[in-house]
Amino acid sequence: MAHRTVPIPETVEKVKGYGTLTIFQMEASPYWYARFFEDGKIRKKSTKKIHKVEAIAEAKKFFGELQGLKFGEAPGSKKHTFAYVARSHFEETKARQQRDEISRSKLNFDEVRLEKDILPALGKQLAEDVDYMAISRYLNKLSAPPRNLSSASLKIHLSHIKTILKHAQQLRVIAHLPAFPKLSTVDSPRAWFTAHEYNVLHNTAKANIGRTFPQVATTGEQLRNITLTAELYDLIIFMVNTFIRPTDIRVLKHKDITIKKGDSPYLRLAHGKTKGHSDPMVSMPAAVKVYERLLARQKEEGFGRPDDYVFQPEFNEERQRSYALRSLHRQFDQLLILTKLKTNNQNKPRSLYSLRHTSIMLRLVNGDGIDSLVLARNARTSVEMIDRFYARPLTGEMKVDMLHSRKKKKKVVEEGYDDVG
Repeated sequence: MAHRTVPIPETVEKVKGYGTLTIFQMEASPYWYARFFEDGKIRKKSTKKIHKVEAIAEAKKFFGELQGLKFGEAPGSKKHTFAYVARSHFEETKARQQRDEISRSKLNFDEVRLEKDILPALGKQLAEDVDYMAISRYLNKLSAPPRNLSSASLKIHLSHIKTILKHAQQLRVIAHLPAFPKLSTVDSPRAWFTAHEYNVLHNTAKANIGRTFPQVATTGEQLRNITLTAELYDLIIFMVNTFIRPTDIRVLKHKDITIKKGDSPYLRLAHGKTKGHSDPMVSMPAAVKVYERLLARQKEEGFGRPDDYVFQPEFNEERQRSYALRSLHRQFDQLLILTKLKTNNQNKPRSLYSLRHTSIMLRLVNGDGIDSLVLARNARTSVEMIDRFYARPLTGEMKVDMLHSRKKKKKVVEEGYDDVG
């Protein structure tokens, strides 16, 4: 009779968003069963429900009970702490990352925020007690010294708390969501480089290839030596002519790049999805020359294969790529100090990300009738982001010729009318 307790294959269904949680039926019972696999163990329980919709709801409660056991709470308790719900939600987030629905970096940021700030402040409270006042006190503490978090950062914390409480509602730990504090933010786009500053930047990088600078801490202790490389010089020109983000440099491989020849040559970048966008990116013509130069140099050094990274290929393991990107950041910061371009005229700091802003701004300023939608799609962003952040420094004076231009009209001569423009 053992076969009567085996799941009926056509009834097995995964509960979306709950890791390995599934429901199924078997011949030995009229009820649906819930099953969860974790840490090499299978947990199984009857939902006592005949209808599938009700069975799914019970299965989710079963999942919550298992997470409660995992984090030291009594199964079935209706008085769950906020920590219990938060960790239960984080298990879901990990499952989503394993399905490539979210990035590994988001998962890491969520975990750090949870363990460093949210749980120490709210974790011991019952989920139902995390109300408007509790959340307000939490945000106020983060906005005060010594943290002094900006409104933009506070919004990220608030969104994280909202998501956890929505999960509590789904688990029936709380009946309804509390009111949430309102936060207003002022957009603060990164500084960019004018055409003149950009020329100073890459010319100085070229002139100082191989030069080493000591990096000194505020205490006067020497931390490390930083050597400006030919790779940094190539990176500056590459980024400004491809619209790429610094974080994409971390994952970009030679197999992601195709050289398109013709009257107007360009590179076609087809690296993995970033910031929710996966469309190929088209470079400016100048990117072709710098990429070919970089590729030739790497082949001489034993790199340049399709699966090699375009920048810092010697750090070829996933765990090394964050260090590779930090190495480029350090070189660029040293170059900013050397050129005295660390901040702009409004004292806003510049970073490697400013090169992306520069690429977009130079197109807006120097391009002939650039379509913002085309530019946004090609840069893997949105028209709204172009307007709010990248194009914020754009003024009418920068495009005075466009403002003063007029459409050419055909001369129309009618009785009593002569259009002379």
